[in-house]
Amino acid sequence: MKNNIFKIAFAVWVVLWAWFLVRELFVKDNIDTYRALLQRSLEGKRSYVTGDKLYEFLMFCKGKMPDHSSYKIVGLEDGSIEKRRAVYYLYPHLESNEPAYILDTQKYILKKNDGA
Repeated sequence: MKNNIFKIAFAVWVVLWAWFLVRELFVKDNIDTYRALLQRSLEGKRSYVTGDKLYEFLMFCKGKMPDHSSYKIVGLEDGSIEKRRAVYYLYPHLESNEPAYILDTQKYILKKNDGA
């Protein structure tokens, strides 16, 4: 009797696990996203999640700015996930109100701030 209860509970668990897996991939139509992420490297996954063009621009800016320089991002809404990711990827450079560089994410331009 006790053995049958464990078998039934295990069977129910397997069915629920399979249902949630199928639901996530096919019903919510996430199969293409997962396929794209499986085929990419770690750098490619970061690029895919952030947006390929924005990530490439951020890595370009990080490489061109001197160590520990300050910057200001123009074109991303404050508090948005894109802005938070940009700040994360640009570390150890720090965002500032009086920046040495201005990053324009709409035109993808990095320019030195002459007023700083």
